[in-house]
Amino acid sequence: MSAKLKMVQTEPQYDVEATRIRRAAGGDMEAFRQLYDDHVDYVTHHIGRLLGPRAEVEDAVQEVFVRVHGALEGYRGECKFSTWLYRVTRNVAIDHLRRRKDTKMISLDDWRPLRASGSSWKRLEARDQLRGLYAAMEKLKVEYREAFILYEVEGMKLREIAELTDMPIGTTASRVRRAREQLRAVLESTARGEV
Repeated sequence: MSAKLKMVQTEPQYDVEATRIRRAAGGDMEAFRQLYDDHVDYVTHHIGRLLGPRAEVEDAVQEVFVRVHGALEGYRGECKFSTWLYRVTRNVAIDHLRRRKDTKMISLDDWRPLRASGSSWKRLEARDQLRGLYAAMEKLKVEYREAFILYEVEGMKLREIAELTDMPIGTTASRVRRAREQLRAVLESTARGEV
């Protein structure tokens, strides 16, 4: 009985989203605004993870929704809307990463271990470490960076990443491995002062 109740609770939500998608694709701006409101946090999260802590995140999020608005008629429902939306988000992030010209590296001195006391100090140092990690990831190919973030930062399984990026699982695993290797090499060269 609880499975039946659960089905009754989830189906209307799917129907509501499917209806919004159809209405928005037909030009209904209120339906599009509702889709935006429903998914802006999801897009912001993934753009932020792919681009790192940068001012351009907000612009990239807006660009995603401009592209979604223009391409919504092409969404056929063959995959979940969130999967389709992630692919649009990914493409915008890749475009932004390719346009970047300022790939400055910071020293590994900023990678000091977190201090044992003071939670605000830990958050400040963790933020510095995250900035350092993203600075190092600037040197990675976009495909490797994405695989690394989804696997190591987001905690997704290889199978989930493969489905989300529409890549074979072997390619996905290889990208994660290569990202680790290249990131290690970048960090080691930074430590030696070569960058």
